[in-house]
Amino acid sequence: MERGMKNLLVTLLALSAGITHAADFQPEVIGQVASVPSPHPAHWLVVHDLAFNHMREGKLFIVDPAGSGLGDQLRGILSADFLAGFLTSAARREHYVIESFHARGGRGGERTDVVSIYDQATLSVVAEVIIPAKRLTGVPNRFAVALIDDDRFLLVYNFTPSQSISVVDLEQRSFLGEIATPGCAFAIPTGDRGFSGLCSDGGMMTVRLDAAGAVADTTRTAPFNDIENDAMFEKPAISGGMAYFPTFTGNVVPIDLRGATPEVGETWSLTTAAEQAGGWRPGGAWPAVADDAGNLYVLMHADGAEGTHKNGGDQVWVFDAARGVRKDTIVLDHWGIALSLAGAGTPPLIVTSLEGGIDLYDTGSGTLLKTLAIETSTPLLVHGIR
Repeated sequence: MERGMKNLLVTLLALSAGITHAADFQPEVIGQVASVPSPHPAHWLVVHDLAFNHMREGKLFIVDPAGSGLGDQLRGILSADFLAGFLTSAARREHYVIESFHARGGRGGERTDVVSIYDQATLSVVAEVIIPAKRLTGVPNRFAVALIDDDRFLLVYNFTPSQSISVVDLEQRSFLGEIATPGCAFAIPTGDRGFSGLCSDGGMMTVRLDAAGAVADTTRTAPFNDIENDAMFEKPAISGGMAYFPTFTGNVVPIDLRGATPEVGETWSLTTAAEQAGGWRPGGAWPAVADDAGNLYVLMHADGAEGTHKNGGDQVWVFDAARGVRKDTIVLDHWGIALSLAGAGTPPLIVTSLEGGIDLYDTGSGTLLKTLAIETSTPLLVHGIR
């Protein structure tokens, strides 16, 4: 009985303290919208979590990698529904998320594809542009979306499986039209107001737009991509208008995209004869990136064979892209599956690990600087601020 009275007294005292505390509580004022720097600092990142096991809950995490922990690193989150595409424009101070919605959610229904336009400061949707419901819905690719003509036109790659490009005027916030690109995939910016796609015959198709966003002319190259014997990854590393396409067996095909039409350069090898004998090959969800200084970073693995082009690697080889000469080797602390860069000059190398972590490496010393504190499920792409 005495013990019961003591327990009751303790309970009453706790409740009394809670009531007093509640009386002092000041509720948060609702309706306030915080903001972040706009344009975002050049070293910030956008980590794209495609949420492979729950695709309708994809997210884009706005991250300051200089922060010391999660609270300092995570600056905002954007929704990215159903294997969304993404691009950002520092010049326009906007983010573009290309999404698909179904009237009945997971049960399907009428599909609507939209370009959701976010203000970079408030991370709020400020406009939507409805586009044809046929955009590529697959693992995100940097060239499934493109910005051209000083970020005036947004291009969205469609695959149904017929192929085309939807053109959006970002100044007028309007869909301009659809350009057929039969047998040719993606939209790689070319020249001042054009884009190129990789074609099934091994060549490239290039479309140049006029000032109104209509087709001015279309050209095709002769086949150069040896699809049967040494196919190129459809994921080039681009620096200064030069695209460097690694191939499955370890070659690089350089293509000059600065003019009105692509100019294919001479293929060179990533590996020596001894390295080829050891099976060294590139691989990963995004196997190569290039910085403004012309350094090409390629994710490599040993014992490569047919089908290992998706495996990633435990080393990153650094090349002078213009000369095709290897400069350095970065041995990774964790097996990598995708590469990214953010910032001007020679910024840290960003490596998505097999476990889903985001590692930052010093490109000079090759040392691991940090692993970001954010936790995601499938962050295959990390975007820089452009």
